[in-house]
Amino acid sequence: NLSRIEYYFSDFLSLMENEEDKREIRLTNATLFNTYDGEKHSYKALKDNHTIVIPKNIWFIGTANRDESTFEISDKVYDRGYTMNFDKRAPAITEFDEEMAPQFVEYSLLRKMFDNASPVGFSIDKCPQILECEKLLRPYNISFGNRIAKQIETFVNIYCNCFHEPQKHIDEAVETILLSKVVHKLEYKNVTNKAELIHAFKKLNLFKCVEFIETLSEDF
Repeated sequence: NLSRIEYYFSDFLSLMENEEDKREIRLTNATLFNTYDGEKHSYKALKDNHTIVIPKNIWFIGTANRDESTFEISDKVYDRGYTMNFDKRAPAITEFDEEMAPQFVEYSLLRKMFDNASPVGFSIDKCPQILECEKLLRPYNISFGNRIAKQIETFVNIYCNCFHEPQKHIDEAVETILLSKVVHKLEYKNVTNKAELIHAFKKLNLFKCVEFIETLSEDF
């Protein structure tokens, strides 16, 4: 991210708004052929000899550095992708157990597991933590629309279904996705009432968000 992610990765960010079976990128206005044996042959991986189709089972994962030489992650990126921050050093591994065999899951099975996740009764419009969080962030011009709301509800439902007692993990799921998709947008805002904001998030029991806000500079 020595340049802006939403510029050089814009085509792929736009793909994330399409339905899974409509993710395509036109590579060039020209028609491409592979010429050999004196004849033109179509590329098997291209549609109409100029467009690449992104299959359902392809996900894009990347890393971004965060220092004074890089650009910040914009709202557009936060809205369309899921971010994880690695801001703590993991302990060194000194002992190695037996090597684990790779685990493979077919996309169709993974998709079926997502679709069949049992509802946990979560509704974004009835979640006091999210409703209050919206109020707290409104002065910083931070909000989210239907896209983010749907992502939050989907994430909470699937996250909770990863545990034997899904209902016990709703608050944990809410804070995890709320921090990633919404609260992290505070990073490049001028937070003038940091202490008040920390106090408000503590009252909501959003302690991961509190840890993040404590790292923010008030002299942005």
